[in-house]
Amino acid sequence: MVFVRLLLGGLVALLVVVVAIPAIVLLDLVAGGTGLGLCTTGLGTCSTSAYALMELLVVLVGTVAVVGAGIAGCLHILNRPTSQT
Repeated sequence: MVFVRLLLGGLVALLVVVVAIPAIVLLDLVAGGTGLGLCTTGLGTCSTSAYALMELLVVLVGTVAVVGAGIAGCLHILNRPTSQT
């Protein structure tokens, strides 16, 4: 059970990082930065493909779904009744 609890903690930390990265990139772009290397010349001249937003959204939603499923699985294992025979 200790392993499941450690795994749960790691998954929650990973979820926080995955959710925070787009916000950090956006804050860097707004402050005049390069978006952590996303737009090397800044936001004004940044050119992206037509599908860049959808690609990013699919990757982020997929990652959050997989990590969320792992968290749900860990919680299910931890809440399972144990037999005391």
